[in-house]
Amino acid sequence: MIRDWLARLGVGRERVPVFYDEAYRLPLSAVESTVGIEPRGVDFTTWYLLESGVVRAADVHHPEPVSYGQLARVHEARYLESLGQAETLARIYAADPSEVPVDTLLDNVRRVCGGTLGAARLALLRRGPAVNMAGGFHHAGPDRGGGFCAVNDIAVALAELRAEGFDGRVAVLDLDAHPPDGTAACLAGHERVWLGSVSGSDWGALPVGVDETRVPEPCDDATYVSLVERLLSRMPRSDLTFVIAGGDVLAGDRFGRVGLTLEGARKRDVALATALRGRPSVWLPGGGYHAESWKVFAGTVLVLSGLASRRITARYDPLSARFQRIAHLLTQEGSTPMEEPLTLEDLEGSLGVATDTRPRVLGYYTAQAVEYALFRYGLLSHVERLGYRRLRVDVSATGAGDRIKVLGYAAGQEHLLTDCVLERRRLGGEDFLFVNWLSLRHPRARFSDLRPQLPGQEVPGLGLGREATEMLLTMATRLGLAGVAFRPMWFHLAVVARARFRFLDSARQGRFEALQRDLRTLPLVEATRALAEGRVRLLGEPYLWEPDDMVSRLMPGQDDSATIAAERERCHFTVEAGD
Repeated sequence: MIRDWLARLGVGRERVPVFYDEAYRLPLSAVESTVGIEPRGVDFTTWYLLESGVVRAADVHHPEPVSYGQLARVHEARYLESLGQAETLARIYAADPSEVPVDTLLDNVRRVCGGTLGAARLALLRRGPAVNMAGGFHHAGPDRGGGFCAVNDIAVALAELRAEGFDGRVAVLDLDAHPPDGTAACLAGHERVWLGSVSGSDWGALPVGVDETRVPEPCDDATYVSLVERLLSRMPRSDLTFVIAGGDVLAGDRFGRVGLTLEGARKRDVALATALRGRPSVWLPGGGYHAESWKVFAGTVLVLSGLASRRITARYDPLSARFQRIAHLLTQEGSTPMEEPLTLEDLEGSLGVATDTRPRVLGYYTAQAVEYALFRYGLLSHVERLGYRRLRVDVSATGAGDRIKVLGYAAGQEHLLTDCVLERRRLGGEDFLFVNWLSLRHPRARFSDLRPQLPGQEVPGLGLGREATEMLLTMATRLGLAGVAFRPMWFHLAVVARARFRFLDSARQGRFEALQRDLRTLPLVEATRALAEGRVRLLGEPYLWEPDDMVSRLMPGQDDSATIAAERERCHFTVEAGD
């Protein structure tokens, strides 16, 4: 216990170097809504480790992208050439070609490969573990990609190490939920390489040259850890080990079929770390398609840092914590969150020389203040990675409230990217920041079978809804308001917002929860259309969607869970078939 307490204080434990860059986030705006991948997962893991002090800023290394020459040691020239086509990348990442910024996405995968290579070099140098916060692209073969893997970072890193003179024995421990078909193809025939895997999917024939174990269905934590320990007992002694500590092993993962708890994943990593102690190893996250997948690899780094018993608070929200941290830093810099520093216009106005006539949102935020906040919170850089340049913010007053617009250029044309109308509004005896209108627009993208058009949409979205919510909550905090509110005019808007918002009226919240329960088998677009077309019945009677106020409070409100539960149990919805 004393040893763990000292480790929590950073006493007597070795810091683990990590490779990470903000450009690790996939520049695909629809990947969250269409595929179910959390595009911020790598950021969530890294932010948590930094915020908790497990990793220091000095421990973070920013990799350089690998060259095409380095990629060519593994991948065929024709295949690498095809990666310059949006259609090829769209197939690999289950996206529509219109939303693929080819150059940015290729920089992403090459940079992640650079992180795996950098971690391998550092692991050999320090004879211990090194971490790349992304990577483990084990479905990419010499002449193909798939499963969100465009290039094989492990094979590329190993080929470069061999070119640099490393001739040691190598092991690859693949604990992703899926078989390492691409890695097996890339490393086929390589001497002094062993590849072992424990997976939960049957993709037909076993990959050639892989010590492969399939977990039974269902599989509990103890059974899984036992299978991993048996694999470790068969693993030959290696001079360098690559570990894919897959985040897709949790029960409920959309694509994984292993079924572990977070505790089971942590026990797996303890077994791996114990077997590899004192030996060079590179740790990669692999896949993960569960809301808590980021916690799996965060737990991996905790284990490597000597903090195996530390638990991540269940209610911890990395995005909210990140925004609160930035707001605090802005305050320390001498300005309050989203407030710009003293300007020439302010100085002239205080001297009576001139009067500041710049429009201000809610009497407070100028366009410059909003743009600076968007920059500091990282939203502008993400929009730029989607292919927009020369971004600017415009602030004006309308009859419905104060309007904020973000505009940017693409293909020689200026586009409206964000359109937001805000006002103060009193609801239930409290003042809220009320969002009369919010549109996050990605006009370069198009609707498709993968990304169908929802009611009320003119163009696809930017994929920044959660960030926008945190920005609005930051504004509400600065203005001393109770929180943020809006009125969803469509069912899908309420569903998307449900994690942070709830209906102000308790009975309305209960009906909404019953509606989600009874329509859960329908895709969201179909459920929304059924409501819009009048095909939904409540207790046998026609039911139309009820636009009503939803709120996200900064402080908890009164406990009305009994009222919500009673209405939820009373209501039962059915859907009539469409034409």
